[in-house]
Amino acid sequence: MRLQFLDYRFAEAVLNDETFGSVRQEIIDIFRSVSAPLLDPNEMNPRQGGVKRRSRAGGKYLFLPVDQKSMNSNLDREFEARDWDLQPLIVASDRDDGPSTGLKGDYKKGRVQVEVQFGNMARWYTDVFKFQLSYSLGEIDVGVLVVPMRRFANLIDENVVNFERVARELPWAKMSLTLPIWVVGIEPDGYDSIKACYDRAATAFLKSHPDSRAIEFDSRLVEAPEGEGSEARSAE
Repeated sequence: MRLQFLDYRFAEAVLNDETFGSVRQEIIDIFRSVSAPLLDPNEMNPRQGGVKRRSRAGGKYLFLPVDQKSMNSNLDREFEARDWDLQPLIVASDRDDGPSTGLKGDYKKGRVQVEVQFGNMARWYTDVFKFQLSYSLGEIDVGVLVVPMRRFANLIDENVVNFERVARELPWAKMSLTLPIWVVGIEPDGYDSIKACYDRAATAFLKSHPDSRAIEFDSRLVEAPEGEGSEARSAE
């Protein structure tokens, strides 16, 4: 994967401090080495592992070849292999100074918390809330938010959180989000294999739906997410 970074409230300086040892490099190594697993382009049923698709006006379809669940599972294995805590409680169960919650993070090591978000744009706001809560409780010193770059996000699903939008919005929150946050944007080194999967899925689908049309892969890469000029659509 290729990586891009946003340094909010001097998060990178915090992570570079010797107190945190190799944690920053571990994060970089994990996300540079992870791949983008793909769904089956020949399976018509997305619930059976087939490529997801979404309809647009005029009988047009776009295809979503990236296997988000497998990518999350692969990341779990990579973090666990480096002795990170998986899905730690944000509010520890033994705390008696407030109500219990069911909030969990993604990964935690020492005083660093990592949230990885490949879901809906609105969900990254929950992630930074979890950072702020952990920080307020004295559990962490820095948060790391990992999200796809916009082109990659467009191949996972629609209206997925993306680095470019986080980079626009997060700096405006400096009066309310008081902890350092390191934002990491990821995308594949190349898109050839994803494009091949997309095109194969489109060909297989159009054979049984000859009145439909496929949205070109390159058009999907540059398409604006919902709220930034995208067309209305329905899920299938």
